[in-house]
Amino acid sequence: MQPGRLGWKKNGVCVLLAGILVLGAAGCGEKNGDETKITPSVQPEITEPAPQPTEPAEPTRAAAAEPTEPVKEVRTNFYVSTLDEEIPSLSEAWKDYFSVGIALTANDLRNELKEELILQQFNSMTCGNEMKADALLDRAKTLSEGTENCPVLSFKSCDGMLQFCMEHGIKMRGHTLVWHSQVPEWFFMEGYSNQKDAVFVSREVMLERMENYIRQVMEYVNTTYPGVVYAWDVVNEAIAPGDGDPDGMRVEDSLWYQVIGADFVDKAFEYARKYADPEQKLFYNDFNTYEPAKRLAIVKLANRIKEQGNIDGIGMQSHIGMSYPSLDDFETALCKFSETGLEVHITELDINLDSNTEEDLMKEGKRYKRLFFLLKNLMDNNKANVTNVTLWGLTDDGSWLNKDGKRYPLLFNQLLETKPAFWGALLDDGIPLY
Repeated sequence: MQPGRLGWKKNGVCVLLAGILVLGAAGCGEKNGDETKITPSVQPEITEPAPQPTEPAEPTRAAAAEPTEPVKEVRTNFYVSTLDEEIPSLSEAWKDYFSVGIALTANDLRNELKEELILQQFNSMTCGNEMKADALLDRAKTLSEGTENCPVLSFKSCDGMLQFCMEHGIKMRGHTLVWHSQVPEWFFMEGYSNQKDAVFVSREVMLERMENYIRQVMEYVNTTYPGVVYAWDVVNEAIAPGDGDPDGMRVEDSLWYQVIGADFVDKAFEYARKYADPEQKLFYNDFNTYEPAKRLAIVKLANRIKEQGNIDGIGMQSHIGMSYPSLDDFETALCKFSETGLEVHITELDINLDSNTEEDLMKEGKRYKRLFFLLKNLMDNNKANVTNVTLWGLTDDGSWLNKDGKRYPLLFNQLLETKPAFWGALLDDGIPLY
């Protein structure tokens, strides 16, 4: 093994999800307090064979020892260097349940050690920022080569990531086509003006711009990198019940809503279905989906678009904390979304932790284990249809949460060592549920 290189085997390591605790099949899980209470099953006692007499009654015939189960070694070291040792593969461990994805930036793929870890652990990828509108819209070329109804796009930001996926057989979630954030204001203005006194275009012109934008993104990706993108986040974060819209739509900071109207979501899915490849799935994606008012608005929106035949799934971003939301609330949302008949993706999972003491990192590992245990239990009992779980970042130091100070929300630390969170996501016996 070369120094500084990963030492795992590329054929993947099968993970025995031993010690899985079984919940009752009634409802979506037994509830107790703020979180789903999971009662561990009682482990069988290992009985020592009865001592043999010093002088056997029949010395010519040895007494047969009673067979015993071997004692399983429970993991105690959770900080394993992925540079030197083999570790289990998350995507292999969960292959019978869902794909396991990772959100990355272009810089992540410039690090050879990270690249090898990505290939060993994940079978789905999401671009963190490289496929958002502010990365793709080219204002200079739009002014010189575009028309009032059709902007010009550049795909330099995401070409390398799409190429990486195509070369290595990794599928990608296209993120995201229509979002109120990270889309430049000039895209909504007459003449693509960026002046303070710029005027909004008409609803009709903006609908044409939206359609042409979605068409260009999908046609380019599907032609240049055929088969790579398997799902699109068509609309992101369009629900904000506090803004006063009767259907809970985001109003105050959404230029899509202000220029087109509340039906911009319906039109976006209509255009996406028109230009998507037949096998590609279309998702609505949002955060805080476990909040009751938001959950109800998302279900209403999803059911309406489903009647139009233009949606396949709901994305639960799942930026969660160490205690909020409760797993009861998370479970309720997951079940309600699954009751629509749509797929569910856990699209942006991380657990906000601002301490890296061993005690707190172990608590984080337990939180991850309870969450993955919940997903497994609901799927085993046909209560949820989760087809992908995506971690929002590879290592703690690269998390978006660090903008507010150091955070430790992911499965690997900056040294590419596993954390208790990694083993919790594998349901390892060494990580207790509580």
